[in-house]
Amino acid sequence: MKADIIFFNGPIITVNQNNSVVDGIAIKGNKIIHIGSKEAVLAYAGSNTRKVDLKGRSLIPGLIDSHLHMAVLGANSLAIDCRSPGVSSIEEIKNLIREAAQVTPKGQYIRGWGYDHSKLAEKRHPNKWDLDEAAPDHPVILTRVCAHISTHNSKSLELAGITDLTPDPEGGIMERENGHITGVMKENAHMKILKTSQPSKEELIDAMEAANDKLIQEGITTVHDSGGYGFIQMGAIQEAIKRNKLQIRLYSMIFSFVENLNFVKEYTQIGLHTGFGNEQFKLGPVKLMIDGSSSGPTAATLEPYTSNPQDSGIFSMSQEQVDSIIMKAHAAGWQVTSHAVGDKAVTMIVNAIEKALVAYPKEDHRHRIEHCAMINDDLLTRIQRLGIIPIANPIFLYEFGDGYMKNYGKERAFKMFTAKSFLNRGIMVAGSSDCPITFSNPILNMHLAINRETQTGQVINSEERVSIIEALRMFTYNGAYASFGEDRKGSIEVGKLADLAVLSQSLLDTPPENIKDITVDMTVIDGKIVYEK
Repeated sequence: MKADIIFFNGPIITVNQNNSVVDGIAIKGNKIIHIGSKEAVLAYAGSNTRKVDLKGRSLIPGLIDSHLHMAVLGANSLAIDCRSPGVSSIEEIKNLIREAAQVTPKGQYIRGWGYDHSKLAEKRHPNKWDLDEAAPDHPVILTRVCAHISTHNSKSLELAGITDLTPDPEGGIMERENGHITGVMKENAHMKILKTSQPSKEELIDAMEAANDKLIQEGITTVHDSGGYGFIQMGAIQEAIKRNKLQIRLYSMIFSFVENLNFVKEYTQIGLHTGFGNEQFKLGPVKLMIDGSSSGPTAATLEPYTSNPQDSGIFSMSQEQVDSIIMKAHAAGWQVTSHAVGDKAVTMIVNAIEKALVAYPKEDHRHRIEHCAMINDDLLTRIQRLGIIPIANPIFLYEFGDGYMKNYGKERAFKMFTAKSFLNRGIMVAGSSDCPITFSNPILNMHLAINRETQTGQVINSEERVSIIEALRMFTYNGAYASFGEDRKGSIEVGKLADLAVLSQSLLDTPPENIKDITVDMTVIDGKIVYEK
């Protein structure tokens, strides 16, 4: 048998059971057929074999982001970027909206994303009066960096049927000033208004393609797509694959920002469940949204915020609602998960999973908690005992960590995204970015798991730092395990799918503080080179 592609002159980090490092790998079709020494793999070379000399660069398994909103990432790439430090004031945001209004037909939405009110010069959210001034003839929606808060102008509010007399929805807040709606929508209020401003199916197909092209350049070969646009997004994914616009593999969560409970109910009643599909597009877990964002801050915490003793976050659901949905989904064969950031929200989903497992025992359920950001020793013990998989976002510490210290205090901030504590207990924690909430770059994400430093250089609990191999495992094998795929991907072993990434240098020889400087030179998915620098 002659190989189609051979990589040699490693180091090739296999992430197998022994974390073996080898010199060569041979690929035939979409599978790995041999790993070992340079001489052994070159014996598989034929006249048509492509031979890639790594010249000391690392070859690793294809990277897996276990929680990323792919369609939202792509849609945001087509919208106004309001992220800091590029945009530092409401006045700058207004100027960007004015520019967009000049090229957008009247009546069509102008969308922006990524602003962080805590980093704007005015230290507040933009409001409807700001946005009306910039674009009086267009509906405007700006989504905060956390994607749990948005702000709207008068036309956007009008399209959604919202007036000063509209009551706050359960689990949501419509900010008011002297009795008037300001346009700032939090949690379920934000989710409900999104219904009138969703992209079309064709826009989402373009968005998925744009996201695919970006992610494969970062060495990502599989995404656990955490949803966003419900039924229309599921259709857009299928159509994008049909049109050969996607190379990346998708493990798709059942979740919608708009009317998620109805969306979940429909899926749990159709008779299918987690695992249906193929290696490119497969149904993942049913996902709920229990609380708010870590940076808002709107996360539901057991104790009040350090920055505001009158606030302890926002709950989107009751314990009874969570229990009922998790029980039904688990019984129907679904893997289950929930967005849960604060320790009070994590307690709620752990309670629900435990009740479901008591009622319907199942050994290899692999139920998850998305973010699982803030925990205590009791939660750590329960997560270990129940076999729950936390999906952590170490990269959040970089952009939001200084705010965590302020809003939650040192003690709680030090216990956020505690990858090392999970690993020490044998808990299979997987890594993710939650992009576009923050950067998708998995190398930077690994860097943050290893270093735990904020943008200002503040270290958030050095005892929770992980090793380079542990960080790599979080973004490869553990991600595959979290999607029942570790027998097919997540490590470099004979018989597994040829999903690989070539780095710009040797990962194991790079000082921990310089991991962030590594880039990706090549990405292979299903035995095909889909990106090459």
